Amino acid sequence: MESGGVSVTTPVGRIWSKVKHFITIEPVIVFYIFGVVCSTAFKVFEYEKACVTKLGADLRVCEFFVELEDDDICSEPDDTNRTIAGVENFTEFRSLVCEAQQQSTNAVVFLNSYRSIIVGIIQAVVLLFAGSWSDRVGLRKPCILVPIAADIVAFSIYILSAIFMREIPLEVAGILPNLIIAFSGGVPLVVTGIYSYLTVCTDEKDRTFRFACTAVVYATIPIVANFFSGHLFKYFGFIKLCALCIVTDTIGLLYGLFVLKEPTNMESSATNETTNEAKENQSKPTLRQLFDISLVVDCVKVFLKKRDFNCRNILYLTVLAYFINYGALGDAESAAILAYVQFNWITNLGTWISYDLLTTMLGTLLAMGVLSKRFGISDAMICVFSVCFSLVGKPIMAVAVSTVKPYLYYVATSIDVFEGSKMIAIRSLVSKLVGQDEIGKMLSILGIVDSAQVAIYPTIYSTVYLQSQSFFVGSVFLLSEAFLLVSLGIYGMLFLMSRRSEYDKNRAQSSAKQGIDNPAVDITAL
Repeated sequence: MESGGVSVTTPVGRIWSKVKHFITIEPVIVFYIFGVVCSTAFKVFEYEKACVTKLGADLRVCEFFVELEDDDICSEPDDTNRTIAGVENFTEFRSLVCEAQQQSTNAVVFLNSYRSIIVGIIQAVVLLFAGSWSDRVGLRKPCILVPIAADIVAFSIYILSAIFMREIPLEVAGILPNLIIAFSGGVPLVVTGIYSYLTVCTDEKDRTFRFACTAVVYATIPIVANFFSGHLFKYFGFIKLCALCIVTDTIGLLYGLFVLKEPTNMESSATNETTNEAKENQSKPTLRQLFDISLVVDCVKVFLKKRDFNCRNILYLTVLAYFINYGALGDAESAAILAYVQFNWITNLGTWISYDLLTTMLGTLLAMGVLSKRFGISDAMICVFSVCFSLVGKPIMAVAVSTVKPYLYYVATSIDVFEGSKMIAIRSLVSKLVGQDEIGKMLSILGIVDSAQVAIYPTIYSTVYLQSQSFFVGSVFLLSEAFLLVSLGIYGMLFLMSRRSEYDKNRAQSSAKQGIDNPAVDITAL
């Protein structure tokens, strides 16, 4: 028998058959996540945009921001006799560049403070409807593909904003693309679609490991893309790099539309009536169904539904932990800004982010592949394990930016290697607390929490950054430390409650089995 020109009876054919079986959603993830290659370009573009439109500075002054990494003229003494080609007065030019860099950075930080609120609220509303709609009509692909299409539109707007550098203000260039992505659900909806897709396709016993494998793929591409992001930005320029991302997004979108299949339900116990109803709904998905208010009610019902063995309280606590955990991750944008301001990192920023992602991926493999899969350590205990390492890393980052010691960023990252395992463990825990027909709604609730943190935490961190930069620039990392301490207590409670719930569940199952199999019980019942 031939499969794609390769006999399935040969070793190569068997391997190819397995590859085709297991690789489903990964190509879409690869092409979509490759867009992070523009991450460094976006940051520098917004600084330059603020410099041009908010400060009205000369383009030569704003464009020199990129060159500060290799030629830090701000550290030159006042009596220097240096000259720069095309610059008549070096001392005046240096003063303009250094002052413009600080002011434009503050303008972008202020933009982040209210942009995040707008984007977060819109994403939360979209996710509230989208997850329930996905469960009702049995479609997972739209949750993944619609945000990719919106990404293509957003990149096009960035290109126009770069072409009309002075004409299009910072607020339009910074908010409009994010609004388009927010109305599509953005990354939270993609993640919801990915994990609901995998939940339907994967047995419960393999779900944690399968989630981890997908998370590794999700992390591998950014490692490479971020490493080259600064170099590609300097080589291609902003416009050509955005065009490259449009191409990769288009490939991912076409693959999802024409190659990726809707997942097949793994549950064999479903009744024929339920299956027929699902097929009927699947064949008639409409926009009216998407904006049906009952979808919101369904999400709320899933969250408030009574569950045996204290699972509802565990679910509440898990969602709370998920929300607070994001508070501890809220310093990511501030860390990048501080690296840009304190260290003048651009290409080095991409290198550090890649190193961070690489160590996080290796830590995730160790935590989920060894601790979870091999030794059977619970999801809650993996979270406790992860937080303990993060508690050590955050103060080191605070010292790094305060004393301008870039190498300490790498030291902190090397310690905080298990950071990514928390998010996977929480999603895995949630997927085991609800039914398979509820997973889309529940993951939508987690997506809403994602959006809520986008609306809340960046504003908090931006305010702390602006208020504390004059006396202690590393204060944002100490704020993360406080969130981590709170989350550590919650994860400890989750561990104890999960153990008790599992004990009660096993005891109930054992009692039920004895009630059927033990003849003495039947005699007593008579």
